[in-house]
Amino acid sequence: MLTFCVILYFIVASIGIYLFTKLFSGKPPKMLVGVIHGALGLSGIALLIAYTSFQQGDTPVISILCFVMALFFGGGMISTTMSGKKFPRAIAFIHIAIALTGIFFLIRYWLH
Repeated sequence: MLTFCVILYFIVASIGIYLFTKLFSGKPPKMLVGVIHGALGLSGIALLIAYTSFQQGDTPVISILCFVMALFFGGGMISTTMSGKKFPRAIAFIHIAIALTGIFFLIRYWLH
């Protein structure tokens, strides 16, 4: 299950890279792609929480916390976009930095 979570987050990161390039190229990305990105990321959080619930000993708690924080920033970006406003691009960088930190800690736990 942990291997599946790592693969899932690489897929989420790939979609995120697509959204990032669209955002900074001046062309607005499709809302559906952002929703799929968020839904897959949320699915990864749910799978990690389920994995942690049945795991004894060391668990990937730091990566779960990072992914939840990234979820809040991503949710803020999509809610701002849906209300017709523009969000500061620095929030996208914060979202990316937190998500990459979560992926780093998840891979570190996975390889340990």
